[in-house]
Amino acid sequence: MRPTRPAVPYLAILGTVLIWGLSFVASKTVLTAGVPPMTMVAMRFLVATAILRPLLKLREPATRLERGKVLPLVLGGLLGVTVYFFFESRGLQRTTASAASLITAIIPILVVVAERLFYRTRVRWFQWMGVLVSVAGVYLLVGRPDTGGEIAGSLLMLGACLAWVAYNLVSRNLHRAYSDFAVTAYQTTFGALFLLPLALLEIRSWVPLTPVVILSILYLAVVSSALGYFLYVVALARLGPAGVTPFVNLIPVVGVLGGVILLGESVTPVQIAGGAVTVAGVVLVSFRGRRVLDTTGSGG
Repeated sequence: MRPTRPAVPYLAILGTVLIWGLSFVASKTVLTAGVPPMTMVAMRFLVATAILRPLLKLREPATRLERGKVLPLVLGGLLGVTVYFFFESRGLQRTTASAASLITAIIPILVVVAERLFYRTRVRWFQWMGVLVSVAGVYLLVGRPDTGGEIAGSLLMLGACLAWVAYNLVSRNLHRAYSDFAVTAYQTTFGALFLLPLALLEIRSWVPLTPVVILSILYLAVVSSALGYFLYVVALARLGPAGVTPFVNLIPVVGVLGGVILLGESVTPVQIAGGAVTVAGVVLVSFRGRRVLDTTGSGG
């Protein structure tokens, strides 16, 4: 096999950042068109499942579900797909794509704190400083919203962040039995199955799908969930967590720029400052001497 060109992993992670950052814009576009939130998410992950499962068969034909690993895979799908996007989609209904993407920057902070509480993972003093800095940044982001709707949207996005932390805790050891690709394919499938009845509960609110909505859903399913993950795996395999984490921290920045440029959203100077402070805190938390924590978020 020919060696990978040095630029390939960097192009892959930059592509991931762009794709996942713009996923907030695509979701906001679908929700603004009147598509119910669970219906949008169910369509996204049903299409993603239809892509990922055949790819898993081709990529890893010998991979099978193991009896002792079914429960964490099911819980991972429930928490990382169904519950996470239950909160995120509703949060996006009530706040801007820009604000939503900035709030998700706190996920690495919450993961570090949770690992300290549940697994007694060592946290160094500069990481605790990063936690405090990020808390201050999040306060700037959501501490003084203009409307009650923005308050609700911010709280729902924080709920999504907590769901992702729970997902990390139940999925942290699955890599010992399965590849990252297999974990994603299985958990996407289980998450889609849990989403389907929730989408059917919204049947009275279903609306005709416009071409823009269809393209946005295909973007979320094919580009964000399938291609974005593939590019991330390529980058992670060659750069490692230490190499990809600084780039992943740029996803909220892309989300803000996408919201402003493509959706015409406005971002206040306080929100910009809050986002910068939050990302700075995440950078502090991510470093462990020579090693960097792999505490990335969901990928939008």
